[in-house]
Amino acid sequence: MATKTILALAVGDPKFSQLIDHPNKLPGVRPYISGLIDGLAKNGSRLRTDFVIDYRQNWLDYIVKGRAFTELPTDPALIYAMSTKVLRAAGDYTDGIPIVFPNCSEHGDEAYVQEGRATGFSAQRTQSAGECFNRFFMSVPSLNQVFIPHIDEHDICENALQLVMDAARKKAVEPQPMLVKSHADLLDKLSGLPRRAPGTPATIGVHILPVDLFFGATPEIIKRVQQEKNLPAFFPVTDWVTEAYDGAFGGYGVPQYTCGERTAMHVKQILSRNGPDEAQPLLPVAEAADTDFDWAVSRAAADALGISKIDAGARLL
Repeated sequence: MATKTILALAVGDPKFSQLIDHPNKLPGVRPYISGLIDGLAKNGSRLRTDFVIDYRQNWLDYIVKGRAFTELPTDPALIYAMSTKVLRAAGDYTDGIPIVFPNCSEHGDEAYVQEGRATGFSAQRTQSAGECFNRFFMSVPSLNQVFIPHIDEHDICENALQLVMDAARKKAVEPQPMLVKSHADLLDKLSGLPRRAPGTPATIGVHILPVDLFFGATPEIIKRVQQEKNLPAFFPVTDWVTEAYDGAFGGYGVPQYTCGERTAMHVKQILSRNGPDEAQPLLPVAEAADTDFDWAVSRAAADALGISKIDAGARLL
């Protein structure tokens, strides 16, 4: 059987686009991809022999306006859409190519899922946004103000924003929504945050919503918020929470790696299609279980930020 191509699309800096045909090409790409490759390997599909991944990142406007779909690889077996916005654009600007997503929180409302053209895994990130803030507060109980970057005209983002604001108010924390319009605007707004003086309580934090624009800027968010402003940043995934001081302070949610693993069978089914199997319906969307959620805090980042009163329920790295 010929090697098949998975076209993987994410929002982010286009310089990270590359053909992935060996594990040494994974640094810098979304953790979804590592999980997918490992999940496929467990199910007998080998990178380079059975499939390669044409991994592409583009800025959000480039994707939603269709320009990212003008030069597709020849006959991709499927599109691996790494956000809801990418899922929608992939359906709008391509014809008939099956779509697998490693996360779409409100998948039941998506037209291409309803039509049977798209499937994958739901990490329930929108639905768990309030719980994510609760874990942030339990990690930094001195918080009394939280900045929440968000983007306009994004229903998933707005739903998550409202849940975070409601959860913050219940903890007597003042929510400060921060509207951003682009990658550059995000970095500019973060640069305008107040800098916390060393040795003072961590009363201000930054809560990151489950938005593709923000996932694509994670290293820059960590640099601007934690290293330059001395403020804790909390994410809806734990993939960037590491033992290094320059990783994310903390996070709560289903790791992107886990999401990638959970889509392996969806991708395997499509890669295995041949002849009469072309008409076989896609596997149904899988949803996250309670045991899939992870709450992690970086000990090194906490020490660097001078934060020590972390709830014992968190997994300290």
